[in-house]
Amino acid sequence: MVSGAAILSNVRAEPIQCALHDRVLGLGATPGERYWRSILLTSGEGAILHKGQTHSLTAPSLAWIPWEDDHVFKIKAGCVGYQFVIGDPVLANAIGHNPESADLRYLMDRRVVAPLHQAPETVRDAENAFDLIVRETHNPRSGSWTMVQAQVRAILVFLWRMSGPDDLAILTQGPSLRILQHFRQLLETHFRDRWPIQSYADTIGISADRLNDICRRELGRAPLQLVHERVIHEARLRLERSSQTVEQVAGSLGFRDVGHFSRFFKSKVSLPPGAYRDRATRSRTGGAEMQQSNYSDWP
Repeated sequence: MVSGAAILSNVRAEPIQCALHDRVLGLGATPGERYWRSILLTSGEGAILHKGQTHSLTAPSLAWIPWEDDHVFKIKAGCVGYQFVIGDPVLANAIGHNPESADLRYLMDRRVVAPLHQAPETVRDAENAFDLIVRETHNPRSGSWTMVQAQVRAILVFLWRMSGPDDLAILTQGPSLRILQHFRQLLETHFRDRWPIQSYADTIGISADRLNDICRRELGRAPLQLVHERVIHEARLRLERSSQTVEQVAGSLGFRDVGHFSRFFKSKVSLPPGAYRDRATRSRTGGAEMQQSNYSDWP
């Protein structure tokens, strides 16, 4: 299981204060691991350099970048603001499960730069969110990881709003893909409620056959398979990273009893839940190798 303190180890945050000279800023992220970086500039200019390309940042602006080892962040003298990098556990908790989660999950792997010249209230709100992240990570206490994930969620919502929710829907040209996006949003909200596919189709206002056709054409899987994958993905995350018992995980995912959950989980993962958790724990402590679940694994 992963504690709040362990999750906070995936967060690096600091204020940006560049007085006299241009600087290259790093945050000590572990090479080879997956991280995302967010930058708020309230004064001055900076730039992201990647593979020979330069992406300029001019204050006030808010940026979100899926970070790679060969990215470089440069700022000019006099630049002021904040920055953080986060790993997958914090991002997963921040995005959560609500109707907007599907859009936020799509946003998380895009580079987004939102100018804030016409949004002074968002500048103030984002500055407060970044400041809280810095303080809670530098001086952790009870509930710090909950506070941090809440502020990361707020920053993602700021970016989503500034970018335009309709623009962040997956390839929203055409009615079929808008239906697919609606299905994803409903699935984020109701996958724990064990909705039948007909309920998703009825809520969208189409037939179950049409929903099936769209999912198979665009994603190569039937709607029920997507529902099962979402449930399994959530089960794996909770078994790997929470202190919930197997019985509690089963109940939180809408299973009528732990036996039903165990059979379902084993049919999809080839291990019963308890054995899967034991293997994940050994993997983290240097035993058997096992790829941990990432939040972006689910389609």
